[in-house]
Amino acid sequence: MSNTNKKTFYITTPIYYPSGNLHIGHFYATTIAWVLKNYKKKMNYDVKFLTGSDEHGQKIEKKAKENNMEPQNYVDIQTDKFIQLWKKTKIDYDFFSRTTNIQHKEIVEKIFNKLLEKQLIYKDKYKGLYSINDEEFILETQAIKIDDQYYHPVSKHKLEIVEEESYFFKISKFSSWLVDYVEKNNNFIIPKTIWKELKNNFLNNNLEDLSVTRISFEWGIKVKKDPKHVIYVWLDALFNYISALGFDFENPKNDFVKYWKNGDEIVHLIGKEISRFHCIYWPIFLHALDIKLPTTILAHGWIITPEGKMSKSKGNVINPLDLLEKYDSEIIKYFFVSKLNIVKDGIFSEKLLLETYNADLVNTIGNLISRTISMIKQNFSKPIVFKDIDDDLNKNTLNLIVKSFENYKENLDNFRILESFECILNLARNLNKYIDLTMPWKLKDDLDKLSIILNILLNGCYAILAMIEIVCPDYVKEFKQIFNINEFDFEQINNFHKFDNIVVNENKIVFSKFKQ
Repeated sequence: MSNTNKKTFYITTPIYYPSGNLHIGHFYATTIAWVLKNYKKKMNYDVKFLTGSDEHGQKIEKKAKENNMEPQNYVDIQTDKFIQLWKKTKIDYDFFSRTTNIQHKEIVEKIFNKLLEKQLIYKDKYKGLYSINDEEFILETQAIKIDDQYYHPVSKHKLEIVEEESYFFKISKFSSWLVDYVEKNNNFIIPKTIWKELKNNFLNNNLEDLSVTRISFEWGIKVKKDPKHVIYVWLDALFNYISALGFDFENPKNDFVKYWKNGDEIVHLIGKEISRFHCIYWPIFLHALDIKLPTTILAHGWIITPEGKMSKSKGNVINPLDLLEKYDSEIIKYFFVSKLNIVKDGIFSEKLLLETYNADLVNTIGNLISRTISMIKQNFSKPIVFKDIDDDLNKNTLNLIVKSFENYKENLDNFRILESFECILNLARNLNKYIDLTMPWKLKDDLDKLSIILNILLNGCYAILAMIEIVCPDYVKEFKQIFNINEFDFEQINNFHKFDNIVVNENKIVFSKFKQ
């Protein structure tokens, strides 16, 4: 299928704020997006994947000063840490979006001017509570008050009282439109609990107009007609998703037209803590400018440790670079997608990581493949050809391979990633049981019957490796040599004749057990 006829899939991670250290949450979120990208590629979509860094704002300016650096130099160094992490974890992307890019700045200036022209932005005074760390204004009714001091309701950061001139966006004008849109578009926000919270906390409580500029710091995109004003972080940052594609009102680039304007699927993966900005502000900004909305905003939960949420005071913050010194990145990525439910908070520890690797990849999948290949090499020097089957156990096992793949796809198409990997693992477990039931080691004198069983197992192993390749491409590459094939292709899973002319190679251990 040519690229022009393929469906498109555009997926983005949040663009990460480069003011602090790398943490496991960055690695987790980017892995989810990368795995979905890999799945859609295998499903023959034309795919683009964006990650990047959100480089403006008061917090960056403050951090740069603390380090005696210019803000641009500071963000260049900090952003490179993300780029190096994605190299180390072998996460490949199509766009690394930086809000300090000239192209992005020019687009944001045009967007601000367009909203002014449409009389959707006006100048007024802002007075209220503000969190520098979260780059967020908070209503007094939402803040936590302790001893006359206000704190952010989620991050618990201290809030400052800010009073300054600001431009405001008429977000309140679109409140009922947004409620109507989300209720009619069932998969626009996943999970539903996020939308319920946002509706109760903001949209049902007279959504206030949004401050979109600041005058108390310099580091950001200036309003050309009023340069003491810096465009506030969310009106700047959110538009990176389309500026990276080459959005322009008059002359958009081909990528924007193809993957956004005429695109089939547009998915933003975000952490639940930034859902307000992506699920309220972003769709309203786009609608106000007559730009198409994304198809899905997918909010993931947090990674916590057995000791609870990560914090410096608890000493349980996990640095991904420390983990990567000990474990192959594919082991960690496999854990993220197979054991953490994307829409809930999930527990991570090295103990759980090793238990998962040994139980799933070594004992269940690795053992199944080793048993299958060893029995083939011991009994057959020629290809084992697929034959028609009338035995119920064999028929049911073949049907299980087909059904497992269908369930896997259905789950991934609906972003139920954990459940899709459960399909793989359940298939592997059932094929191991199939070996125990058929006892192929007792059939050395009935090669016809043995060949049928081993061919079914070979096809089952192929399906498992094709499905797991979206998270473990390097491990699966090793199995291509053993299976004597070039690809584990989704389109070949249901073709049970694929090994009719192939002699598999000698087995080797790909998943080696970790000692705990």
